[in-house]
Amino acid sequence: MFKTIHYMALMSMGILSAIYYLVIGADPLWWIAAGIAYFAFSCLGVTITFHRYLAHNSFKFRFKWLEKLCILLGTLGGTGSAIAWVAVHRKHHRHSDTDQDPHTPMNGVKAFLMPNYDQDVNYRLVKRMLKDPYLHFMHKHAVKVFAAFYLVLFLLGGWHAVVFLGFIPQAGTSLMSVIISWSTHTTGYKNFAIKDNSRNTWWLTILAWGENWHNNHHAKPRLASFQYRWWELDISGLVIKLIGKDLVK
Repeated sequence: MFKTIHYMALMSMGILSAIYYLVIGADPLWWIAAGIAYFAFSCLGVTITFHRYLAHNSFKFRFKWLEKLCILLGTLGGTGSAIAWVAVHRKHHRHSDTDQDPHTPMNGVKAFLMPNYDQDVNYRLVKRMLKDPYLHFMHKHAVKVFAAFYLVLFLLGGWHAVVFLGFIPQAGTSLMSVIISWSTHTTGYKNFAIKDNSRNTWWLTILAWGENWHNNHHAKPRLASFQYRWWELDISGLVIKLIGKDLVK
């Protein structure tokens, strides 16, 4: 089980590592590699697979091997296992911006800065996922999966590989989740008049992979693409068209 302490430790190590190498300098190729890893963890893993595929059943993967790979990438993103992430997210939708919402800014800084994976995982919301052997394994052994990943990185590329393909992109993924949770419920505009405080924040379009069109998503949560107006670019929605099928439109 991936616990809150693991989440905070990963974010801290990634941020400190990024600051350190920004000060002393590093080969630009390592920063490019970190950017690619961030796309893999944050966009392919968390945004597309955990959120739109597992949490909302917005599409199906064209290939089973790709589904399993993206679940692994999401797990390595550092924001919890697929089972924990989906359970917390479904609770967020059920109780958005209320005192039962696990990560709304309305409940203070701690609510969205430190997601409580130890208490906020309601397994009744993910009964079907618990029956999947692969998802269950990733949930139960998430910490071991991380340890194996770091070991492989170290053996292949040394400490730099661990930092730039592990710590830094993982911290970026976690930090962006925090920024999205805060900004999309406090700033921006609404296309749909719904009860919660969800909003669209255009300035997060690139780094958030389209998750920033949050009001659109809360109004129609099952859609594979969060784009509503022609200029609301949804990078994840475009990627899903390439790797997915049976998209909910």
